[in-house]
Amino acid sequence: MSRITSLLCGALVLCAQPSFAQGFGFGAKGGVNIATEEVKGDDGAPSLDPRVGGVAGAFVRLPLLPSIDVQAEGLYAMKGAKLNFQGVDSSIQLDYAEIPVLVRFRFAHRYYAAGGPSMAFAVRARTRTSFGGVTEEIDVMDQVKRFDFGVAMGGGVEFGKLVVDGRYTLGLTDIDKDTSDTSTTKNRTISITAGFRF
Repeated sequence: MSRITSLLCGALVLCAQPSFAQGFGFGAKGGVNIATEEVKGDDGAPSLDPRVGGVAGAFVRLPLLPSIDVQAEGLYAMKGAKLNFQGVDSSIQLDYAEIPVLVRFRFAHRYYAAGGPSMAFAVRARTRTSFGGVTEEIDVMDQVKRFDFGVAMGGGVEFGKLVVDGRYTLGLTDIDKDTSDTSTTKNRTISITAGFRF
């Protein structure tokens, strides 16, 4: 019985090798983040505008089935939001080391849809305010939670080794350390990237 099991396992490995080799890949990517923050529970809070920043990093792709694979990424992602109020330009600038782990469903040869969890670790947090020709920056790292968990969803298209991707990342963590009120602040990000698979 053990010999039959060994033969079956060997056959599965041999059959899986071509699809694994065909689907495995790693590469680099970069692009633009259009980020803002959703604030709830604070009726007096002014509306926020998007902050446009960069996103860049690397990815590794592992095949599971002929049309399904898993892609893990390591990204440096700029998030936050902007505010213009009574002639004062202000922004909250949050930079993260982000690790999305996405399941990709490929269809029509070159297109795919993807979704999965995204874990982000804050590496920098500051406010930047400009008024009357003077700009002031303040470090607010002690006011922001270091870990942000979210869900990423989107899709893209592949042209050979070139990959163009668009996604929306919905932050689920209240990133404000202040728990003395009932308001919550969560990241919301649209990412548009282009990458090259080696």
